[in-house]
Amino acid sequence: MKRFLALILALAFVFSLTGCGANKDKNTKTTAYVGQDWSSEHYKESMKGTVLNLYGVTDTVRPILDVFQQDTGIKVEHLTMQNGEILQRLANESKSGVSIADLWFTGGADTFIDAKQKGLLVPYKSPNGEVLEARMKDAEGYWYGTSLTIVNWVVNKNLIQEKGLKTPETWDDLLQPGLKNEVSMPNPASSGTAYNVVTAMLDVKGEEAGWKYLGDLIGQVPYFTARGSDPANLVVQGEAIVGINASDGNRDLEIKNPHIALIYPKDGTGWWPQPVAIVKGTKNEEAAKVFIDWILSKRGMETIAKNRNAAVARTDVQIPEGIVDIKSIKLFATDFKANAEKRDALLAEWSKHVKAAGK
Repeated sequence: MKRFLALILALAFVFSLTGCGANKDKNTKTTAYVGQDWSSEHYKESMKGTVLNLYGVTDTVRPILDVFQQDTGIKVEHLTMQNGEILQRLANESKSGVSIADLWFTGGADTFIDAKQKGLLVPYKSPNGEVLEARMKDAEGYWYGTSLTIVNWVVNKNLIQEKGLKTPETWDDLLQPGLKNEVSMPNPASSGTAYNVVTAMLDVKGEEAGWKYLGDLIGQVPYFTARGSDPANLVVQGEAIVGINASDGNRDLEIKNPHIALIYPKDGTGWWPQPVAIVKGTKNEEAAKVFIDWILSKRGMETIAKNRNAAVARTDVQIPEGIVDIKSIKLFATDFKANAEKRDALLAEWSKHVKAAGK
Protein backbone atom coordinates (compact mmCIF):
# COMPACT_ATOMS: atom_id res chain seq x y z
CA MET A 1 0.00 0.00 0.00
CA LYS A 2 2.84 2.39 0.91
CA ARG A 3 4.62 1.59 -2.36
CA PHE A 4 1.38 2.31 -4.27
CA LEU A 5 0.92 5.66 -2.52
CA ALA A 6 4.54 6.58 -3.24
CA LEU A 7 4.02 5.80 -6.90
CA ILE A 8 0.86 7.94 -7.01
CA LEU A 9 2.69 10.86 -5.40
CA ALA A 10 5.61 10.55 -7.83
CA LEU A 11 3.28 10.56 -10.84
CA ALA A 12 1.42 13.56 -9.45
CA PHE A 13 4.74 15.42 -9.09
CA VAL A 14 5.71 14.63 -12.67
CA PHE A 15 2.33 15.80 -14.01
CA SER A 16 2.56 18.98 -11.97
CA LEU A 17 5.96 19.76 -13.52
CA THR A 18 4.59 19.03 -16.98
CA GLY A 19 1.64 21.32 -16.31
CA CYS A 20 3.95 24.11 -15.15
CA GLY A 21 6.04 23.69 -18.28
CA ALA A 22 2.97 23.85 -20.47
CA ASN A 23 1.76 27.00 -18.73
CA LYS A 24 5.18 28.54 -19.10
CA ASP A 25 5.25 27.79 -22.83
CA LYS A 26 1.72 29.13 -23.18
CA ASN A 27 2.62 32.33 -21.37
CA THR A 28 5.71 32.76 -23.51
CA LYS A 29 3.64 32.47 -26.66
CA THR A 30 1.26 35.18 -25.50
CA THR A 31 4.02 37.64 -24.59
CA ALA A 32 6.51 37.07 -27.41
CA TYR A 33 6.36 36.04 -31.03
CA VAL A 34 9.23 34.29 -32.75
CA GLY A 35 8.96 34.08 -36.51
CA GLN A 36 11.36 33.41 -39.36
CA ASP A 37 14.53 35.15 -38.11
CA TRP A 38 12.54 37.76 -36.23
CA SER A 39 10.85 38.19 -32.87
CA SER A 40 8.78 40.74 -30.95
CA GLU A 41 7.47 40.81 -27.41
CA HIS A 42 4.73 43.18 -28.55
CA TYR A 43 3.13 41.13 -31.30
CA LYS A 44 -0.40 39.79 -30.85
CA GLU A 45 -2.58 37.88 -33.29
CA SER A 46 -5.26 40.54 -32.77
CA MET A 47 -2.98 43.05 -34.56
CA LYS A 48 -3.78 41.42 -37.89
CA GLY A 49 -5.67 43.97 -39.95
CA THR A 50 -4.14 46.93 -38.12
CA VAL A 51 -3.10 49.74 -40.48
CA LEU A 52 0.04 51.80 -39.77
CA ASN A 53 0.81 55.07 -41.57
CA LEU A 54 4.42 55.62 -42.56
CA TYR A 55 6.28 58.66 -43.92
CA GLY A 56 9.45 58.18 -45.99
CA VAL A 57 11.59 59.70 -48.72
CA THR A 58 11.47 56.85 -51.24
CA ASP A 59 8.97 54.45 -52.80
CA THR A 60 11.57 51.67 -52.90
CA VAL A 61 10.48 50.55 -49.42
CA ARG A 62 7.09 49.33 -50.68
CA PRO A 63 8.21 45.70 -51.26
CA ILE A 64 9.68 45.68 -47.74
CA LEU A 65 6.37 46.82 -46.24
CA ASP A 66 4.58 44.09 -48.19
CA VAL A 67 6.84 41.39 -46.69
CA PHE A 68 6.17 42.82 -43.23
CA GLN A 69 2.44 42.50 -43.86
CA GLN A 70 2.88 38.90 -45.01
CA ASP A 71 4.74 38.08 -41.79
CA THR A 72 2.48 39.93 -39.35
CA GLY A 73 -0.85 40.73 -40.97
CA ILE A 74 -0.20 44.41 -40.17
CA LYS A 75 -0.65 46.67 -43.19
CA VAL A 76 1.49 49.77 -43.72
CA GLU A 77 0.27 52.71 -45.81
CA HIS A 78 3.16 54.73 -47.22
CA LEU A 79 3.42 58.43 -48.09
CA THR A 80 6.56 59.76 -49.82
CA MET A 81 7.92 63.26 -49.16
CA GLN A 82 11.21 65.16 -48.95
CA ASN A 83 13.14 65.09 -45.66
CA GLY A 84 12.27 68.66 -44.77
CA GLU A 85 8.62 68.16 -45.68
CA ILE A 86 8.34 65.20 -43.33
CA LEU A 87 9.91 67.14 -40.49
CA GLN A 88 7.58 70.10 -41.03
CA ARG A 89 4.53 67.88 -41.34
CA LEU A 90 5.33 66.07 -38.10
CA ALA A 91 5.78 69.42 -36.36
CA ASN A 92 2.42 70.65 -37.69
CA GLU A 93 0.66 67.45 -36.64
CA SER A 94 2.18 67.66 -33.17
CA LYS A 95 1.10 71.28 -32.79
CA SER A 96 -2.46 70.52 -33.92
CA GLY A 97 -2.72 67.46 -31.68
CA VAL A 98 -3.79 65.30 -34.63
CA SER A 99 -1.07 62.83 -35.52
CA ILE A 100 -1.44 60.91 -38.77
CA ALA A 101 1.87 59.07 -39.02
CA ASP A 102 2.84 56.14 -36.83
CA LEU A 103 6.29 55.57 -38.33
CA TRP A 104 9.07 57.36 -40.18
CA PHE A 105 11.33 55.17 -42.31
CA THR A 106 14.18 56.44 -44.58
CA GLY A 107 15.69 59.91 -44.73
CA GLY A 108 18.73 61.72 -43.39
CA ALA A 109 19.98 61.06 -39.87
CA ASP A 110 20.25 64.81 -39.27
CA THR A 111 16.51 65.29 -39.70
CA PHE A 112 15.75 62.44 -37.30
CA ILE A 113 18.08 64.07 -34.77
CA ASP A 114 16.22 67.34 -35.29
CA ALA A 115 12.90 65.55 -34.80
CA LYS A 116 14.14 64.01 -31.56
CA GLN A 117 15.21 67.41 -30.22
CA LYS A 118 11.78 68.83 -31.11
CA GLY A 119 10.00 66.05 -29.24
CA LEU A 120 8.45 64.46 -32.34
CA LEU A 121 9.64 60.88 -31.81
CA VAL A 122 8.99 58.08 -29.29
CA PRO A 123 11.99 56.28 -27.77
CA TYR A 124 11.91 52.48 -27.91
CA LYS A 125 14.76 50.19 -26.89
CA SER A 126 14.22 47.29 -29.26
CA PRO A 127 16.06 44.08 -28.27
CA ASN A 128 16.82 43.55 -31.96
CA GLY A 129 18.62 46.90 -32.04
CA GLU A 130 21.21 45.73 -29.52
CA VAL A 131 23.30 44.10 -32.26
CA LEU A 132 23.76 47.41 -34.10
CA GLU A 133 26.95 49.37 -33.58
CA ALA A 134 26.58 52.51 -31.46
CA ARG A 135 27.15 54.75 -34.49
CA MET A 136 24.19 53.15 -36.26
CA LYS A 137 21.56 54.19 -33.72
CA ASP A 138 20.43 56.77 -31.20
CA ALA A 139 21.69 55.87 -27.73
CA GLU A 140 18.24 56.45 -26.22
CA GLY A 141 16.36 54.47 -28.86
CA TYR A 142 14.76 57.39 -30.70
CA TRP A 143 15.92 56.08 -34.08
CA TYR A 144 17.81 53.14 -35.59
CA GLY A 145 19.82 52.96 -38.80
CA THR A 146 18.66 50.38 -41.34
CA SER A 147 20.34 50.65 -44.75
CA LEU A 148 23.34 52.91 -45.42
CA THR A 149 24.04 55.61 -47.95
CA ILE A 150 27.77 55.72 -48.66
CA VAL A 151 29.76 58.41 -50.47
CA ASN A 152 31.81 57.05 -53.37
CA TRP A 153 33.27 58.15 -56.69
CA VAL A 154 32.06 57.36 -60.18
CA VAL A 155 35.07 57.14 -62.49
CA ASN A 156 35.13 57.02 -66.28
CA LYS A 157 37.78 54.36 -66.94
CA ASN A 158 38.12 55.23 -70.63
CA LEU A 159 38.90 58.90 -69.98
CA ILE A 160 41.32 58.09 -67.14
CA GLN A 161 43.25 55.83 -69.49
CA GLU A 162 43.17 58.27 -72.41
CA LYS A 163 44.63 61.07 -70.29
CA GLY A 164 47.17 58.81 -68.60
CA LEU A 165 45.91 59.70 -65.12
CA LYS A 166 46.05 57.74 -61.93
CA THR A 167 42.76 56.17 -60.93
CA PRO A 168 41.92 57.93 -57.64
CA GLU A 169 42.17 55.82 -54.50
CA THR A 170 42.39 58.49 -51.81
CA TRP A 171 40.81 61.92 -51.38
CA ASP A 172 44.13 63.60 -52.15
CA ASP A 173 44.14 61.83 -55.54
CA LEU A 174 41.23 64.04 -56.59
CA LEU A 175 43.62 67.00 -56.48
CA GLN A 176 46.03 65.70 -59.17
CA PRO A 177 46.59 68.39 -61.85
CA GLY A 178 45.18 66.23 -64.64
CA LEU A 179 41.76 66.32 -62.98
CA LYS A 180 41.52 70.11 -63.11
CA ASN A 181 37.91 70.91 -64.15
CA GLU A 182 37.25 67.18 -64.50
CA VAL A 183 35.71 66.52 -61.08
CA SER A 184 31.93 66.84 -60.81
CA MET A 185 30.38 67.62 -57.43
CA PRO A 186 26.91 68.70 -56.29
CA ASN A 187 26.20 71.89 -54.38
CA PRO A 188 26.32 71.23 -50.59
CA ALA A 189 23.41 73.62 -50.11
CA SER A 190 21.10 71.34 -52.10
CA SER A 191 22.80 67.94 -51.86
CA GLY A 192 23.17 65.83 -48.75
CA THR A 193 26.01 63.96 -50.46
CA ALA A 194 28.08 67.10 -50.97
CA TYR A 195 27.31 68.45 -47.50
CA ASN A 196 28.49 65.13 -46.09
CA VAL A 197 31.77 65.53 -47.98
CA VAL A 198 32.27 69.00 -46.49
CA THR A 199 31.63 67.86 -42.93
CA ALA A 200 33.68 64.68 -43.37
CA MET A 201 36.78 66.57 -44.53
CA LEU A 202 36.47 68.99 -41.62
CA ASP A 203 35.95 66.18 -39.12
CA VAL A 204 38.88 64.13 -40.37
CA LYS A 205 41.40 66.84 -41.22
CA GLY A 206 40.40 69.53 -38.71
CA GLU A 207 39.18 73.06 -39.44
CA GLU A 208 42.32 74.59 -40.95
CA ALA A 209 43.53 71.63 -43.00
CA GLY A 210 39.95 70.70 -43.86
CA TRP A 211 39.12 74.07 -45.39
CA LYS A 212 42.47 74.08 -47.18
CA TYR A 213 41.59 70.75 -48.77
CA LEU A 214 38.06 71.85 -49.65
CA GLY A 215 39.43 75.03 -51.24
CA ASP A 216 41.73 72.92 -53.42
CA LEU A 217 38.86 70.58 -54.29
CA ILE A 218 36.70 73.54 -55.33
CA GLY A 219 39.45 74.43 -57.81
CA GLN A 220 39.04 71.02 -59.48
CA VAL A 221 35.29 71.46 -60.06
CA PRO A 222 34.13 73.55 -63.05
CA TYR A 223 30.67 74.13 -61.55
CA PHE A 224 28.49 72.63 -58.83
CA THR A 225 25.42 70.67 -59.89
CA ALA A 226 21.99 71.13 -58.34
CA ARG A 227 21.23 67.46 -57.75
CA GLY A 228 23.24 64.71 -56.12
CA SER A 229 22.59 62.37 -59.07
CA ASP A 230 24.06 64.77 -61.66
CA PRO A 231 27.79 63.93 -61.25
CA ALA A 232 27.24 60.24 -61.96
CA ASN A 233 25.25 61.05 -65.10
CA LEU A 234 27.95 63.45 -66.32
CA VAL A 235 30.67 60.82 -65.86
CA VAL A 236 28.62 58.17 -67.66
CA GLN A 237 28.14 60.62 -70.57
CA GLY A 238 31.87 61.41 -70.68
CA GLU A 239 31.43 65.04 -69.60
CA ALA A 240 33.49 64.52 -66.44
CA ILE A 241 36.15 62.03 -65.40
CA VAL A 242 35.26 61.70 -61.71
CA GLY A 243 31.93 62.32 -60.03
CA ILE A 244 31.36 62.59 -56.28
CA ASN A 245 28.40 60.34 -55.69
CA ALA A 246 26.49 58.38 -53.05
CA SER A 247 24.74 55.04 -53.27
CA ASP A 248 23.11 52.38 -51.14
CA GLY A 249 26.12 50.14 -51.67
CA ASN A 250 24.96 48.50 -54.88
CA ARG A 251 27.05 48.10 -58.03
CA ASP A 252 24.25 48.69 -60.52
CA LEU A 253 25.87 51.70 -62.19
CA GLU A 254 29.08 49.94 -63.17
CA ILE A 255 27.25 46.73 -64.08
CA LYS A 256 25.07 48.64 -66.56
CA ASN A 257 27.98 50.80 -67.77
CA PRO A 258 31.18 48.78 -68.34
CA HIS A 259 33.25 51.95 -68.84
CA ILE A 260 32.40 53.07 -65.29
CA ALA A 261 34.05 52.13 -61.98
CA LEU A 262 32.60 52.76 -58.53
CA ILE A 263 35.37 53.49 -56.05
CA TYR A 264 35.23 53.72 -52.26
CA PRO A 265 38.20 55.78 -51.01
CA LYS A 266 40.85 53.73 -49.21
CA ASP A 267 41.42 56.43 -46.61
CA GLY A 268 37.76 56.44 -45.63
CA THR A 269 34.54 58.01 -46.75
CA GLY A 270 31.39 59.72 -45.57
CA TRP A 271 28.12 57.94 -44.96
CA TRP A 272 24.79 58.19 -43.22
CA PRO A 273 22.19 55.68 -42.08
CA GLN A 274 18.62 55.55 -43.35
CA PRO A 275 16.80 55.51 -40.00
CA VAL A 276 13.48 54.25 -38.74
CA ALA A 277 11.56 55.74 -35.81
CA ILE A 278 8.18 55.78 -34.07
CA VAL A 279 6.28 59.07 -34.34
CA LYS A 280 5.04 60.67 -31.13
CA GLY A 281 1.26 60.76 -30.99
CA THR A 282 0.77 57.40 -32.70
CA LYS A 283 -2.38 55.58 -31.68
CA ASN A 284 -0.78 52.25 -32.62
CA GLU A 285 2.39 52.31 -30.55
CA GLU A 286 2.44 48.56 -29.85
CA ALA A 287 2.07 47.68 -33.54
CA ALA A 288 4.70 50.33 -34.38
CA LYS A 289 7.09 48.60 -31.96
CA VAL A 290 6.46 45.34 -33.79
CA PHE A 291 7.52 47.05 -37.01
CA ILE A 292 10.73 48.32 -35.36
CA ASP A 293 11.48 44.85 -33.99
CA TRP A 294 10.84 43.28 -37.40
CA ILE A 295 12.82 45.77 -39.50
CA LEU A 296 15.86 45.49 -37.18
CA SER A 297 15.80 41.69 -37.18
CA LYS A 298 17.78 39.49 -39.56
CA ARG A 299 14.56 38.89 -41.48
CA GLY A 300 13.92 42.62 -41.86
CA MET A 301 17.49 43.55 -42.76
CA GLU A 302 17.78 40.76 -45.33
CA THR A 303 14.50 41.98 -46.84
CA ILE A 304 15.94 45.52 -47.06
CA ALA A 305 19.17 44.28 -48.63
CA LYS A 306 17.29 42.23 -51.21
CA ASN A 307 14.56 44.70 -52.14
CA ARG A 308 16.51 47.98 -51.91
CA ASN A 309 19.72 46.36 -53.17
CA ALA A 310 21.44 48.12 -50.29
CA ALA A 311 24.13 47.72 -47.66
CA VAL A 312 22.52 47.36 -44.25
CA ALA A 313 23.41 48.26 -40.68
CA ARG A 314 23.52 44.68 -39.39
CA THR A 315 26.72 42.84 -40.20
CA ASP A 316 25.34 39.34 -39.54
CA VAL A 317 23.00 39.10 -42.53
CA GLN A 318 23.64 37.42 -45.84
CA ILE A 319 24.74 40.02 -48.38
CA PRO A 320 23.13 39.64 -51.83
CA GLU A 321 25.48 39.50 -54.80
CA GLY A 322 26.36 42.94 -56.14
CA ILE A 323 26.17 44.76 -52.81
CA VAL A 324 29.29 46.06 -51.11
CA ASP A 325 30.19 44.61 -47.70
CA ILE A 326 30.42 47.57 -45.29
CA LYS A 327 33.05 45.67 -43.31
CA SER A 328 35.37 46.20 -46.31
CA ILE A 329 34.90 50.00 -46.29
CA LYS A 330 36.47 52.48 -43.90
CA LEU A 331 33.64 54.72 -42.73
CA PHE A 332 34.56 58.10 -41.29
CA ALA A 333 33.58 58.82 -37.70
CA THR A 334 30.70 61.25 -37.98
CA ASP A 335 28.93 63.44 -35.45
CA PHE A 336 25.53 63.75 -37.15
CA LYS A 337 24.12 65.95 -34.41
CA ALA A 338 26.95 68.49 -34.51
CA ASN A 339 26.96 68.59 -38.31
CA ALA A 340 23.21 69.24 -38.35
CA GLU A 341 23.59 72.10 -35.88
CA LYS A 342 26.49 73.69 -37.81
CA ARG A 343 24.85 73.46 -41.22
CA ASP A 344 24.10 77.18 -41.79
CA ALA A 345 27.54 78.31 -40.61
CA LEU A 346 29.38 75.71 -42.70
CA LEU A 347 27.43 76.54 -45.84
CA ALA A 348 28.18 80.24 -45.37
CA GLU A 349 31.89 79.45 -45.07
CA TRP A 350 31.69 77.18 -48.12
CA SER A 351 30.17 80.03 -50.15
CA LYS A 352 33.12 82.26 -49.24
CA HIS A 353 35.59 79.68 -50.58
CA VAL A 354 33.58 79.21 -53.77
CA LYS A 355 33.51 82.96 -54.40
CA ALA A 356 37.22 83.21 -53.66
CA ALA A 357 37.83 80.60 -56.36
CA GLY A 358 35.76 82.61 -58.83
CA LYS A 359 33.11 79.92 -59.25
